[in-house]
Amino acid sequence: MNAVNPQLSPLALPGGRFSVPAVLALCAGSISTLVFLSSVTDAGRAHAQVRGAGSTDPTRAIRAEITPAVRLSVSRGLAYLVRKQTRTGGFRKSDTSYPVADNALLGLALLAGGYTDTTGPREYVNALKMCTQRVLSYQTPTGYFFDDRSRMYGHGFATLFLAELYGTSVTQDKRIRVALKRAVKLIEKAQGTTGGWDYYPEGLPGALSRFGGGDTSITVCQTLGLRAARNLGIKIDSGVITKAKRYIWNAQKPDGGFAYRFGAKVKDFSDLPRSAAGTCVLYSLGEYMHNSSRMRNAVKYLRNNYRRRSDFPHYAHYYCAQAMFQVGGRYWREYFAYISKELLDTQRADGSWKPGTLETSTVRTAMSVIVLQLPFRFLPIHER
Repeated sequence: MNAVNPQLSPLALPGGRFSVPAVLALCAGSISTLVFLSSVTDAGRAHAQVRGAGSTDPTRAIRAEITPAVRLSVSRGLAYLVRKQTRTGGFRKSDTSYPVADNALLGLALLAGGYTDTTGPREYVNALKMCTQRVLSYQTPTGYFFDDRSRMYGHGFATLFLAELYGTSVTQDKRIRVALKRAVKLIEKAQGTTGGWDYYPEGLPGALSRFGGGDTSITVCQTLGLRAARNLGIKIDSGVITKAKRYIWNAQKPDGGFAYRFGAKVKDFSDLPRSAAGTCVLYSLGEYMHNSSRMRNAVKYLRNNYRRRSDFPHYAHYYCAQAMFQVGGRYWREYFAYISKELLDTQRADGSWKPGTLETSTVRTAMSVIVLQLPFRFLPIHER
């Protein structure tokens, strides 16, 4: 596999939903870079969406976020992930503990850079194709993406990845849409009585829900997958979304953060990873600071806590970054200045980020690259 030139990374400006309005600039050899072109109308709309941006030129603010250092870091991270792929599109056992989730996150990391199944450096296009086939291979007849490790986390990430892939793909493979519809049905059937989802899908033959009641972070994962599928026009039971939103609101604590679980017998507390996830998905479901005191409290919790240590830092910031990006304005500017510096300072020489508690190097690298590429504005699920 040929090495990817780390300097050739896309610089993105606001674009349209479910398309990549770009010009492919052909560079040396088979290397190409994708550049988003934005009209004055698009820039004005982006400026209107970012309250308190404090800039008369929103495109200048976007370019200021996508520095050469950020682009280089992204390219090094993506190159690391692609190197770790095997010829079958997966990862070696030593590199992953959660095959479905890891492959889905690799796919999302590539899509977040503006790469598709037909556009970008050959290495990235091939990696995305292999990654897609690998994810599809894990789907069972029930619609469940199953690897015996990722559980419903993996299923939610796989659903989100395939929805984003289909939405930005030129070819729009019908197999992906069929797989998505089956995945959505699984999520709907697996919803618990509280409105949340747990590690194992409830109500399915042979399935075991060891905890019951639901898990906030897993619930967020499924709900974002449903939202992404709905953006494609796939029918989603509105009652499922209503119950999911109610579950997430019920998990909010008085300090504005979100509990891991909730209920009369659960004495739980707020923590950054699930609080970031909860805030992120509520924004995705149409809850905003300007009309909700509870959302203002949720964002305040994130702002007060995102600099604190976490047992799952990359997972926490994967969602915190998305939430802050949705909030926009000074909240996003301050946050991205902080997290981009943290990620650039901690990236290793091989382009990866050091593994940690329940977070492999591949997971951390994929999530870090996704966070750094938020200013690129390529993924439909990240649109404001």
